Amino acid sequence: MLSFSPPFLSRATYVNLAIYYSLFWVLKWLLKPIYWFSPLRNIPGPSSPSWFKGNLGQLFNAKGLPFHRDLVDRYGGMVRVYGFFGDEQLYISDPRALQSILVQEQDAYDETSVFVETNKVIFGPGLVATTGEIHKRQRKLVAPIFSPSNLRDLVPTFYDVAERLCDVLIHETESRVGADGRSILDMSDWISRASLETAGKAILGYSFDPLDSPVTNTYTHAIRELIPTLFSLSLVRQFAPFLVRLGPAWARRRLVEWTPNAAVQKVKGMSDVMHERASSILASARAAEAGKGARAKDIISLLLRANANARPGEELSEAELTGQMTVLIFGAQDTSSSALSRILYMLATRPDIQHKMRQELRAATSDTSDARLNVEQISALPWLDAILKETMRLCADRNRALAERTIPFTDLSGSVSSVTIPRGTTLFLGIAGANRLPSVWGADATEWKPERWQGHPQHKIESSVRLPGIYAGMMSFLGGRRSCIGYKFAEIELKILLVALVSRFEFSATQDEIVWNLSQIISPSVQSVKEGSTVEEKGLPLYVRRIEESGRA
Repeated sequence: MLSFSPPFLSRATYVNLAIYYSLFWVLKWLLKPIYWFSPLRNIPGPSSPSWFKGNLGQLFNAKGLPFHRDLVDRYGGMVRVYGFFGDEQLYISDPRALQSILVQEQDAYDETSVFVETNKVIFGPGLVATTGEIHKRQRKLVAPIFSPSNLRDLVPTFYDVAERLCDVLIHETESRVGADGRSILDMSDWISRASLETAGKAILGYSFDPLDSPVTNTYTHAIRELIPTLFSLSLVRQFAPFLVRLGPAWARRRLVEWTPNAAVQKVKGMSDVMHERASSILASARAAEAGKGARAKDIISLLLRANANARPGEELSEAELTGQMTVLIFGAQDTSSSALSRILYMLATRPDIQHKMRQELRAATSDTSDARLNVEQISALPWLDAILKETMRLCADRNRALAERTIPFTDLSGSVSSVTIPRGTTLFLGIAGANRLPSVWGADATEWKPERWQGHPQHKIESSVRLPGIYAGMMSFLGGRRSCIGYKFAEIELKILLVALVSRFEFSATQDEIVWNLSQIISPSVQSVKEGSTVEEKGLPLYVRRIEESGRA
């Protein structure tokens, strides 16, 4: 990704510099308990299983979902956890505390340097890799691109990909049909491919995957493999703030190239592929904008026009533009594929809910001559809306305190208390925990019940404290100035894909044991026993049966 002509320094010199610099920060961590009296000492939390990595090995673990849930169930909405060398951190899901952090005093908090620096290396200086005034400037320019009118223009693109996916699935079901008229397909793979294609066409005006042939696109492979690879490096990423200070960019690049770790080298290669392809696509989009043809309606073309009309000093640089491209594609693909896989699985296990949704779709399409429902018609479908919201609710993000602040929270006894958070404290925002709080959602908060949204547009029960999320009173798309800028894009895309799939196919569960793994997003895999050992393979096999237009299979 970077080109340079550095002066020659031996590998040993760079390695020694890295070791000495790391030792300095390790000693600083080790001596901290001697001269610092913790104001977090009375906050409940689990013990540290490791002096070196604290609870990080449990938090950043593919099988860590039960640990995340147990933190909230056992210790409440304000939990003390440990990072490297006893560093005290907070895991927060309490509504009052989240309101203070994300809304009331949001200027006192920002993303951690670990989050920012690793994203900057991988994606470039886009929205997830900037803070402060730079982030505000970027968001001010990008946010209007996702206006309702612009999203409405993308609806035909969403339908084109959804219908192409259905055509491919029809062929797959016919070629794999069993004696009972059903076929077993790995729906997570097809959903992942369709989500990336939708993101590519709608955001970049570029086709990554025709869906009717095996994937050979290196960019496609890089995007799909990036999340699990990054998650496997979660502990290594904690040292990013130290490593970025080790000299100029070319020196850090050489250190990465010398790192004898397969996952590190894999991420480096994927980052290079994404950057090179983004630069190429951006050049093509700019050339198309300079031509005399019809003006494209994809997100990047709109962003180029907005950037060209921006005031001096407010425009995005070339690096920032490519950074926005990779971030938007990455975010759109992983959110949609994870959510839609989970929805199809839940519908397969709840045929009663699937039937109600299908009946709703048939009624809506029978009232119109156009098989493609528009945004307003789709928004008026209560079961579709409830299924999406309930899945997003059940389906962690970290901030750093920039200044000392005292925030309120509800302790285990139910009383409102407060804690003073020291400057520099790492905060984990427990999104999944907040979305499952019985105090907000009721005693059945852990159950998947779309009917809770029928007649209750926000919450199951009345609560004096609301979660500060931007989407349906939940934290799935966060809240405040770091909220997901494209959440309406994701909502419309998911609903159109669901409309197309549920209208044409019936989904039911197989006998396979499906487990859901944590890797920044929640992804499915099949667990089985082979030769006496438990093994897992990525995938979501479901029975898929085509439904004719008449509604009869």
